[in-house]
Amino acid sequence: MADDGRAQMNAASEQTRPAGLLSEPHFWRLLRAKLATQIGQNIVLYTVLIVVVERTESSMQSTLLVLAMTLPSVILGVPAGLVVDWLPKRALLLLVGLVRAGVCLALLQHGASLRDIYLLVLVFAAVGQLQGPAESAGLPGLVGRGRLGSANAYLILVTLAAQVSGMVIIAPAFLKTVGESPLYVLSGILFVVGAVTYARTSGLGAPLEAEEASPPAEAPRRIGLWAGLEVIRRDRTIYLAMVELTLAAFLMKSLVVLTPHYAHDILHLAPDNSVFIATPAAAGALIGLALVPLLTWFISPGRLVTAGLVLFIAGLVGLGYVYFAADAVQEHLRLNLSGLEDRLGISSVVSMTMLLAIPLGLAFTVVSVGARTVFNRRSPPELQGRVFATQSALADLASVPPLLAVGAVADLVGVRLVLLVAAGLCAIVAVAARLASPGQRRSAAPPEGGVSREH
Repeated sequence: MADDGRAQMNAASEQTRPAGLLSEPHFWRLLRAKLATQIGQNIVLYTVLIVVVERTESSMQSTLLVLAMTLPSVILGVPAGLVVDWLPKRALLLLVGLVRAGVCLALLQHGASLRDIYLLVLVFAAVGQLQGPAESAGLPGLVGRGRLGSANAYLILVTLAAQVSGMVIIAPAFLKTVGESPLYVLSGILFVVGAVTYARTSGLGAPLEAEEASPPAEAPRRIGLWAGLEVIRRDRTIYLAMVELTLAAFLMKSLVVLTPHYAHDILHLAPDNSVFIATPAAAGALIGLALVPLLTWFISPGRLVTAGLVLFIAGLVGLGYVYFAADAVQEHLRLNLSGLEDRLGISSVVSMTMLLAIPLGLAFTVVSVGARTVFNRRSPPELQGRVFATQSALADLASVPPLLAVGAVADLVGVRLVLLVAAGLCAIVAVAARLASPGQRRSAAPPEGGVSREH
């Protein structure tokens, strides 16, 4: 298409221009489309979870629902990447949005049956496997390789805003007042709006000249379903970023499962007071989104991923030893944490937990943005969908065990031990992956505005 060609030329030329991404109308369209679809997705997932919990009062039923949301990625994630690489990105995103709007209509008509809810959630999650890889694989053609760090940071910021809007504000307000049916209608409208906006985003998925990569002899041998895995296996930097992002995702999902237990067992608060962890973590994520585009001027994205994982593991260890950390801070740094107890009515341990949660949110953002930038900048353009889909499938596969076991194990041995063991095991896996990483070390893509560095 002519407009895609022009968008490609504009994106390439913008790599050397100082104008910000937010000044470009097509990138704004992408942000609006993602915001609409992500709000709709969070509304649907939160609503069906609350509906199942209220109707069954069973933790097993809610666990099954979460698995219904996760398993399609494990089973269909890699084939979805192949589809993404074959089909036009804008048409695919349009189709995904319309199908998800249809699922919302079906939930409106058949939401009284738990069986139908589970089946529709499976369909909703299955078709959703196309959206993330299509969006990520289409991004380089829209913004150019030189600004992928900034673009990914903006997209993650939109994702966080959608989570707050959908799961914290809109869905709870509707459920307390008018019930779930209007939420399904609203979500369907948001999916249609997002789908049409994606379709109008010229340049999304435009052809882009591949970055100079490995010699021809090192090119991926597989060109079909598992080509993404071959790219990951043969490029050391992509491989390490994939492993470290998967470990960070595993730890984050484990932390989400353990947070209510942590609030009750460690902080001696009601489980619903996990806001003392979630809120500062969200603040840390926002700080990370502001810092990452600046850091990518001086540090390669691969090194950022590693640094973010190290910081995340250190934060989890700090949560495990939060009492010792609170005592050490008051004794050696002279921070008057106990004074907050008198002013705000929270203990020094809760204050220390809030302080530790900030770098946790920042670290996970650094890992997420850095890894996505590595995948975008180093993967062959025609295989990016499969690379993103393969990573997503592996990350979700790693999340299934904690969904099934972490909460139960914490009841048996305590949340502190589970946190420390999970952090320690992930540190060991990260070191082992670095020592035994397959593939070849290539000259890394230069940081945005900086000089070339290796991972």
